[in-house]
Amino acid sequence: MKLIVMSTPHLFKEEGDVINALFDAGMNIFHLRKPEASIPALRILIEQIDPAYRHMLVLHQHHALCDEFQLPRRHYPEQLRQHHAASGFADQQQPGIKLSTSIHDLDSIASCSAFEYVFFSPVFDSISKAGYRSKLPTNFRLDTKSGWPAVIALGGIEVRHVEQVSAMNFDGLAVLGAIWNIGQSPVENFLALDHACLLIKNSETN
Repeated sequence: MKLIVMSTPHLFKEEGDVINALFDAGMNIFHLRKPEASIPALRILIEQIDPAYRHMLVLHQHHALCDEFQLPRRHYPEQLRQHHAASGFADQQQPGIKLSTSIHDLDSIASCSAFEYVFFSPVFDSISKAGYRSKLPTNFRLDTKSGWPAVIALGGIEVRHVEQVSAMNFDGLAVLGAIWNIGQSPVENFLALDHACLLIKNSETN
């Protein structure tokens, strides 16, 4: 089961060190979502991240920095995807570029074939956004179809939900609050989630 980590929406002191520590711990994809950060501020943060790890960054804003730092991954939030829908995605024509996007309606998946994966949210009641509640039934199971991108569960996911996310037939999970809002150590939180995902992978191969 794919495990994706989301950044906090706001910059904080020594953030680059924490991101590097998460990569050191085994994180292999990190969504850098800073909706209020300026290009210079985001550039400074990227410069603080070990160059060996930068190819695993996914930028949600200021995609021009992807070219500047030769980052192959970029994310289109739902509104940005809809804005670009008429003209298509020029980035898709460049070799090696990988795109992702966000949806809040499962009917939107069929129109997202240009993307490697999509975030669907909220799957559970959000940890980081008060009042952002899931509308999925407890017995929900995703009915995937040929040609769909991978569908990643997002919203309110903690370690205790990993097995349920797998049973719902999602291709992976993305976490924000479970990394940054629980306990004191983002690295320890990541390791607990990573271990839970590994147990699911092992059970699927046995």
